[in-house]
Amino acid sequence: MTVSVITGLLIQAAALAGVHWAIRGEWLRRPAALMLVAAVAFHGVTEVVQTIWPGRNFFRGYFADAAALDDWVLLVSGGIACYAISYVFVVMQPQRRRTPAHAAPGLGLAGVPLPWLLALLLPLLVATWQGKGALQPLSPLAAEEAPEAQGLMVGLAGGFVVPLIAITAVVVLVRWGMRWLLPALAVQALVLVLAGTRSMIVFAAILTLVGAAVHGLRPSRRQVAALTALVAVTIAVISSTRAVAGREVFHADQGSGARVEALIDGAAALHKPDTRDVLLDDVVYRFDGNTWGAQLLSSLRGSGPTSGTVTVRNNLAMMVPSIIAPGKVAGRSLEERSEEAYLARDHGLSQRVDWLPTILGTVIAYYGPAGMLLIALLLGAALGAAERWALRSRGTARAVFAVGLAQCALLYGAGPQSIMTALRVALALTVALAVLAWLHQRRAARAEAHATGGPVTVRQRPGHRADQGWRDLTSSSRSDLPVFTRSS
Repeated sequence: MTVSVITGLLIQAAALAGVHWAIRGEWLRRPAALMLVAAVAFHGVTEVVQTIWPGRNFFRGYFADAAALDDWVLLVSGGIACYAISYVFVVMQPQRRRTPAHAAPGLGLAGVPLPWLLALLLPLLVATWQGKGALQPLSPLAAEEAPEAQGLMVGLAGGFVVPLIAITAVVVLVRWGMRWLLPALAVQALVLVLAGTRSMIVFAAILTLVGAAVHGLRPSRRQVAALTALVAVTIAVISSTRAVAGREVFHADQGSGARVEALIDGAAALHKPDTRDVLLDDVVYRFDGNTWGAQLLSSLRGSGPTSGTVTVRNNLAMMVPSIIAPGKVAGRSLEERSEEAYLARDHGLSQRVDWLPTILGTVIAYYGPAGMLLIALLLGAALGAAERWALRSRGTARAVFAVGLAQCALLYGAGPQSIMTALRVALALTVALAVLAWLHQRRAARAEAHATGGPVTVRQRPGHRADQGWRDLTSSSRSDLPVFTRSS
């Protein structure tokens, strides 16, 4: 490990420490802070992993040299520090205590009817099990050559399955308590393992914890340990299945029967030394978010062009729903649809590699290193402001948006285009579930009015168990955000 890498790691550690102090260690309640954790994992922790297990990442020696990696790690650490500084500045600002009359601070996700959530979720899960829903990520060219990996149901399931299943689990926890945490996450793992995508299982578990934390519910240390073991075993089974049966078993043309058989074979092969060796290689490669950025930095120092906001405009065009712009896919080239493919073409990188572009690793191509640092400052401020809005009260819309914002943070490694797509999903879910909660309240109010003979009024019903024994500490604090704790 070189001096540049060590210096970069120290800068990242200082950024984490500063944010930890500012948010008082409440990482799960802070979706924007989770993006900092993801950035450190992909740009900092990965360097420690590469040092402990050298030579296991083929892409390191083949695509990027040591000097370029040193320069990139030092630069991206500066970007991480810029993000942390602007984020801390925003969350430390005093917040006005103006609660709108229509706000529902005591309801949160408890007002979302569980049967309606299941009605939205189950068709997407069934499609995923049949290979017609959420699919594992592919390189740009591989996705282009697989037309079965496109379509309305694939897009809906790929975007909505993880947040919906997490929100469903949060509703269970808010209504019946944290003792249901492990059963709920075990069901999540069993359901999502058939998709063959490890990140979906990790994201669903973290989003569940984020949603619970927004409502003042926190897991015990024993639950965290059991949850970590559960997620690790599930991820290992998927990786072992890919090593034994190949990634093809989770392609769109494979049904649930073939997937179940392959998963059983993968679980049976976990004890084999060859399988464990493949798993280690996969872990070392999968968290390497520095190779892509190092290549772009080297290209920009040579003759590689900056892209400006061309890819951003392309990303915004692809965010328009297909029902409004039905020809947005057929009428655009691969590079116009995929930011990764566009930058790979301009900078001479392979489009057949499933890169980890990351947010900072991609935005450096917009306006160079100085532009990346400025964008990091703006991103920290923007996400900090969005987080403050989401945590200002416990209304249904704010709670759903907090979970969606956390998903955007967890998708840091996938790059800006995936973040923008996830934000579109978050906004759609926020509106849809807020409307469902309002309709549910309206129906309950009508039933109550019919029983009592009084007028129809929509009001909060704090009878669900998660609100019993909780109080809102609205006293002034560094974060100036409500904290929920159990009363004596």
